[in-house]
Amino acid sequence: MIFRNISRKTGAVVLILSMALSFCSCSMFSKKDVLAAAKDVAENIEDFDADKLLDLSTLNKNGEKAEDLRKGLNGEYLDEKTKKFCDAVRKTIRYEIIEDSFSAKGNEASVDIEFRIVDYKSLLRGTYKNIDELVSAVNDSEDTIKVTYGARFVKEDGQWLLDNLMGSSFLGIFDFMDSDIGALAVDLTDIVEKTSWAGADDGSYKNTRRLALQIEFKSDISKLAGKGVKIFYTVSKDGSEVYKSKTAEIGSSTRLTLQYSTTQNPDAELRSNYLAAGTYTFKLQTEDGTVITSQDVNVTVAVAETTGGTTTSSKGYVFNDSEFKAKVLTASWVNIDNKRVSTASYGSDATTISFQMQVDPSMTENLYFAYYYASTVSEAMKIRPKTDSPAISGISKPIVNSKGTFYAMGLKTKVGKSFRPGIYILAIFSEDKETIYGIAECQILSQTASSYRN
Repeated sequence: MIFRNISRKTGAVVLILSMALSFCSCSMFSKKDVLAAAKDVAENIEDFDADKLLDLSTLNKNGEKAEDLRKGLNGEYLDEKTKKFCDAVRKTIRYEIIEDSFSAKGNEASVDIEFRIVDYKSLLRGTYKNIDELVSAVNDSEDTIKVTYGARFVKEDGQWLLDNLMGSSFLGIFDFMDSDIGALAVDLTDIVEKTSWAGADDGSYKNTRRLALQIEFKSDISKLAGKGVKIFYTVSKDGSEVYKSKTAEIGSSTRLTLQYSTTQNPDAELRSNYLAAGTYTFKLQTEDGTVITSQDVNVTVAVAETTGGTTTSSKGYVFNDSEFKAKVLTASWVNIDNKRVSTASYGSDATTISFQMQVDPSMTENLYFAYYYASTVSEAMKIRPKTDSPAISGISKPIVNSKGTFYAMGLKTKVGKSFRPGIYILAIFSEDKETIYGIAECQILSQTASSYRN
């Protein structure tokens, strides 16, 4: 009885051990084959070889997901700049099969494949002038992130095939292909939908004080919002730059208006209160020099001599120095001999023209003034008071009387002589001639004052 009982127990132990050895033998062979299959999968992930991955998987090669895999790994869903970035990241991918993670049950098995990829997320938080700078940063970086793919396999016809190709764990390897590279993903040279000149007649301006280029962008511009892409524009006249705007960020709006007027550069352009005739070029560009758009418009000036309030300047003056302007209480061209026709024009029989200002009593400095003459508006627009020689100049001292403090800067003809018809430009300077405080203009008309009056 004791022997049989022992024999039974012994037999049971032998049977259990035999079963255990059989199971271990099966798992060992499965592990070797699964790891080999995992190695093939990992290598073809590194190579972005969609067709080979499909051969190693249970996925239908002719299905929608298979086609999506082919197009995705070929970069068909990417613009050119993002594709350059992704190609650089792809080259950094390295894999390691985590053998300790292996598990198997019957015809099913799994193992983790760990991929090391450049830390592209940190790199994308940097600032780059162009896609090449970003690619260089990817190539130079030694920092990596870890992405783990839990690969699952099934055994079919004696072969271990990947069973979760295109699953969420697999797709996580390629998250970098969905990266938003912001401004670098937008072709700034092809972002403009259309442009138009506001207020232009047949594509050109005549007798204008303001140019306005209206720009409508494509919807892609929204990708630039918050990306810190700085833009500015310049205005050139006949090839020479006359204005440069401040920088601003682009992306928050699909519309933009660029403008240039007499108030933006009065010393260069404020003559007759119209912008000078010529061809103006508006160029919108980024800080790194990428030209977004460049548009030309033609400007003509044809000032007709008229009676009434139409003169070469609506006020007849402008002050460029803000501190000086704040001290001027009143200013005007005065009607000394009753020959003034309008705000800033005199008849041909005028013998005196004079520009007068009432200023704050605290102002005691002497002023240097200079008169320049031009026979036409186009000539007047070319005058540069800081560099051109005046027809006549002088010093104006403050005049103090019971009514206040005044300055008078006049010009008088010789006895028996008349002013030449044309435009008379008065430049008002500091006494040392270093600072130009303002410009005043008046016109001597071609006929006597009485001929312009009813």
